[in-house]
Amino acid sequence: MTMNSSKKSRISVIITAAGSSSRIGGGIKKEYLPYKNGTVLSRCAIAFLKAAIKNNWNLSHFIITYPKGGLDDSKEAVLSDSELKSLIKNFSKQNGSAEDDLILFVEGSFSRQASVFNALDYIQSNGKTDVVLIHDGARPFVSGELIQNVADSVLKTGEGAVPGLTPTETIKEIDKDGKIIKHLKRISLASVQTPQGFDFEKLYLYHTKAQKEDYEFTDDTEIYGSFGGTVRVISGESENIKITYPKDLESIKE
Repeated sequence: MTMNSSKKSRISVIITAAGSSSRIGGGIKKEYLPYKNGTVLSRCAIAFLKAAIKNNWNLSHFIITYPKGGLDDSKEAVLSDSELKSLIKNFSKQNGSAEDDLILFVEGSFSRQASVFNALDYIQSNGKTDVVLIHDGARPFVSGELIQNVADSVLKTGEGAVPGLTPTETIKEIDKDGKIIKHLKRISLASVQTPQGFDFEKLYLYHTKAQKEDYEFTDDTEIYGSFGGTVRVISGESENIKITYPKDLESIKE
């Protein structure tokens, strides 16, 4: 199934920020680290809202997941950004919607997979959508062009889409003892990023099935592919890094 255009099809955004950020250290969630006028997380939200405005999306849901009991901290990390508040005001005025209803906060769960399912379940129970874009809240450098490319790929093909880059290092598959068991060709490999885009109904169905499995899937593309969906890799961006380790913090210093 293909869809007509991003103007007619409903698009929903889920930005994931419900994890513990255990690898970053320092006592603060990486998504809440200061960056420009706000935080790493608020800059992610800005990128998506700008894409929605520029491309005239029919935006049906804009969700940010947060850790259990952390609603106030999440709202502060997002809504204290002056540029984002201005964009929310402009978007709401343009679309005749209430400013307070634009960004929704959905409580996460014990894993990223479970947190994404909570957000998908919210969409399912509140009007549904056609396309859903899922983005890591620790990737503040994503461009509007990449966001739209992912959306366009899903709209054109009806399949999943994920940005990816060919690895620069030679990759080997090893066993539990560290011995090389397979020499992998870089030409057939991709280091994938977010946002990852999907047909909503299919992803919700596949996530529902995944809840019954005694297995933690690596990401939403694995869930989508494991239960019958097809995911295409499109060109990613080298700048679209994920803030994961302390050394990555240099990227957000002015």
